[in-house]
Amino acid sequence: MSQSFTKVRESNFELLRIVAISMVLILHADFFSLEGPSVSDIMSDLSGSSMRILIQALTISAVDIFVMISGYYGIHHSKRGVFNLLFQTFFYLITIYVVCIAYGLSQLNITGIKELFMLTPSNWFLKSYILLYIVAPVLNAFVSKANKRQFKFILIAYYAFILIWGWIFPTSTDYIVGGYSPVFFVWLYLLARYMRLYSYRINQLPFATAILFCVVIVLFVLLSCISIYYVGGDTVYGYVLLQYVSPTTVATAMLLIIATSKLHISSKLINRLAASSFAVYLVYVNPNLLTPYRNLFSDLYHTNPGLMYWLIVLGLVTIMYIAIAVIDTARIFLWKRIEQSCLNNENR
Repeated sequence: MSQSFTKVRESNFELLRIVAISMVLILHADFFSLEGPSVSDIMSDLSGSSMRILIQALTISAVDIFVMISGYYGIHHSKRGVFNLLFQTFFYLITIYVVCIAYGLSQLNITGIKELFMLTPSNWFLKSYILLYIVAPVLNAFVSKANKRQFKFILIAYYAFILIWGWIFPTSTDYIVGGYSPVFFVWLYLLARYMRLYSYRINQLPFATAILFCVVIVLFVLLSCISIYYVGGDTVYGYVLLQYVSPTTVATAMLLIIATSKLHISSKLINRLAASSFAVYLVYVNPNLLTPYRNLFSDLYHTNPGLMYWLIVLGLVTIMYIAIAVIDTARIFLWKRIEQSCLNNENR
């Protein structure tokens, strides 16, 4: 996820980073802030509930995409990469905590200090990604030694394990948790490596075809979730598809990776905005800001129902992204000074 992991920035995938982080923000303005529509919600407000489910289906693949971009290019270890990742992480953890204390949003206490070092259940993604970064050399060694047949077998067997004990029977394990774990990140990383190295047939899908397949999958998820309206019952069984480990979520992420690979873009502006994608993520998933974020969008939904709410969400997400990218200029400046003074002789 850190941009230092790749030597050459391709603007098409940098654009995908921007889209993916925006998807996370929209995702948090949906089921996280509003909760998933209940059966009674679907029965009483089919159109409004369908829109919420549709948005969730469109954005749920964001985290899978993040990890797969890293796998697509491969994580390459260096002191610069490690320090960049840690510097960004703790720069925003500390800065946001101090600001929130100053404005009365948080208090100086043991829990807050523990959150600075990610010693609470919050920041699950950061901890999972750091572990992925640590084991990346082992994964890269496997990729370089395994032939295509061995690689394919590991991918199929690994995902079969995840599907059975982490998706179909989720309570049978406590370490897959629907994809909120490094166990799943390892598989996504390897899947993306395989896609780039071997999966020629699927990679040949045209851009329009890949996007069309995405639309079909999203509509299938939507229909599966609202089918309760037609068949009756008291459970929205289709919500099982709105998980990171779900085959529909993985397929959507794969198709968006393929579609992105077909684009040919060169833009300094896109590259600059993408350089702050991690910063945007760090700000809006900070444990000190999650509750205010959730309350903001919950209030907006109840005062601006229907399509107007989603237009406001799109506008706010755009503004928030740009605002953090501008603020992140200070962090980038500090990091460059650190590179020049401390890491100048380290190869990327």
